[in-house]
Amino acid sequence: MTDPAPLSLVVIGHVNHGKTALVRALTGIETDRLKEEVARGLSITLGYAWREYPSGEVDFIDAPGHEDFIRAMTMGATGARAALLVVSATEGFGRQTREHLRIAGLLGIRAGVVAVTKADLTPGAGAVAACERIAAELEGTFLAGEPMVLCSAVTGAGLSELHDHLQALAARSPRPDRLPGAWLPLDRVFSIAGAGTVATGTLQGGALAAGAAAVLEPSGRPVSLRSVQVHGQAVEAAPPGGRVAVGLRGVSADEVRAGEVLCAPGAYAAAQMVDVEVTLAPESARALKANDEVRVMWGARQDIAKVRPIGTSAIAPGARGLVRLRFAATVVAHAGQRAVLRRPSPAETIGGVTVLDPAPPPLRGRLETRRPLLDAVAARDLEAIAVQLALRGGGVLSLAETARLSLRTADEARDHLAATFEGLDDDLMATRAAIAQARDAYLARVTHAHREAPARSWVSVGAIRGGLTRISSRDLVAHVERRLAASGEDRLEGAQVALPGHDPFAALSPTALARLSRIEQAFREGGVTPPDLAAVVAPGTEDGDLLGLLVESGRLVSLRNVALRQTLAFHAEALANAVTALAAAFPAPATFATGEARAALGTSRKFIVPLLEFLDERGDTVREGDVRRMVENRFGVPRNPL
Repeated sequence: MTDPAPLSLVVIGHVNHGKTALVRALTGIETDRLKEEVARGLSITLGYAWREYPSGEVDFIDAPGHEDFIRAMTMGATGARAALLVVSATEGFGRQTREHLRIAGLLGIRAGVVAVTKADLTPGAGAVAACERIAAELEGTFLAGEPMVLCSAVTGAGLSELHDHLQALAARSPRPDRLPGAWLPLDRVFSIAGAGTVATGTLQGGALAAGAAAVLEPSGRPVSLRSVQVHGQAVEAAPPGGRVAVGLRGVSADEVRAGEVLCAPGAYAAAQMVDVEVTLAPESARALKANDEVRVMWGARQDIAKVRPIGTSAIAPGARGLVRLRFAATVVAHAGQRAVLRRPSPAETIGGVTVLDPAPPPLRGRLETRRPLLDAVAARDLEAIAVQLALRGGGVLSLAETARLSLRTADEARDHLAATFEGLDDDLMATRAAIAQARDAYLARVTHAHREAPARSWVSVGAIRGGLTRISSRDLVAHVERRLAASGEDRLEGAQVALPGHDPFAALSPTALARLSRIEQAFREGGVTPPDLAAVVAPGTEDGDLLGLLVESGRLVSLRNVALRQTLAFHAEALANAVTALAAAFPAPATFATGEARAALGTSRKFIVPLLEFLDERGDTVREGDVRRMVENRFGVPRNPL
């Protein structure tokens, strides 16, 4: 059995309700570390403490209660799996009690304990009445029905009972979200003499090990981990769920900013757009419309984005909807991540978001086409996600994208989809139905091309692919093409394809066969001074197709005289005879010039230049400056040109 994940517990509540004093009483750790905090008795930044319980470790994240420090409170609640709500028995619910409770709920926290503090200042009957009022305020929130403990950080009253509830909370809180890899939003970055750059955060997703490689996002800067610490002690690896400090190698503290995310390499992608589901608060002053500017508070950062609703013109207060957020610069997020949405001016919390696609593709058409996929992501339905990605991709999906959207690893996604999908390569998969459909379509198109031009030996691969890629993925077509060639169901040669049983000569009529024989004979008789193509091929007839068939079958060889911009055709026998004649006239290692070869073969410069260039390319001759020599095989006999 694996050890339980540390419980990150955010301590929230109104200013001066005793959060820091209660944490100190529970853990023995003072979380106010700044001189100003100590002097004013007011938390300004996040404070951290911890305690070991039999059921596991609990990391206390003491959030500032003042309204000016909502960003710090949001930072502390991000990644927390439960909340300790602190409410003063003497004052009851305050404005920031409600704000903190609301933000914690928007960030996905669903479990917690309520500590009613300052019991020593409240008479017995008054304390009971205060607890009843607080319970009424909690109705409709995620803390409704959760344990409530009347306690005092001064006298210690109720702390034993509170410890019991916190221990039970550590055991029953939801497990950390599944993510593709380690995800550490950095909330503090500083330098320590002898240790270098140190960053801290609440670790999510996966373990971090000393010596491992990591990447800072959204900058993409690679780093390595010099060390990993949990509660001030060096560890080989830190599990997700709790507070972690990492020593970074290769960067100074000035080069790393709070708000960046330390990630497992390759697990997360930075993007300028993020597709999310928005839950707009009922008390929001107005609807959320296209081009509205919002402040997104997530992890340890906040970013300004413009809104583009999906499938609707606006999202009304109290309603949910899909939205694309466009940021001025790249950001990094993960599917399932929660964030708080605020209007910059006047500053107000208007709702929360759940990230659906952290790196969506740009769309030229209507954004509404994204809705089925985003609905599947919101439902965490891997099969539905895969189906929508395959529909979008012409039958093909990327495992990396599937894993990112479903919060699984690529291997987990591959194994889960193996019943209906087949791998094309390390990343791509396609449904077996799509593969079968593409295979049948490919063969049907080659068959149709043979039927339309039976005298052609081959069909252009580009023509076949071009027709298919309008309905199927290019990757799927290429996969089917390779598979057909490997199985012998078609013949693939360079940029040409043909069915194995296709015989263009058998498809010719007796008249066409006779004409083909006459064309071939004209080039055979022409030897190394063949006739011009225009003199042999009659316009408006099928002579052109017959000539092409002779070239495709290898009986004729088409060459190009670049200088004269002419296409020439030689019979294969004429080329074989030319090699024999040159070998007899210039036995190796004798060399010969172009003019000497022309004289030996009795031809003209128009023909000798492309002929010799062809023999060079084929390896019958070797050019050495202005002369050539014949190439012999190991038996001393000239190479067989055919």
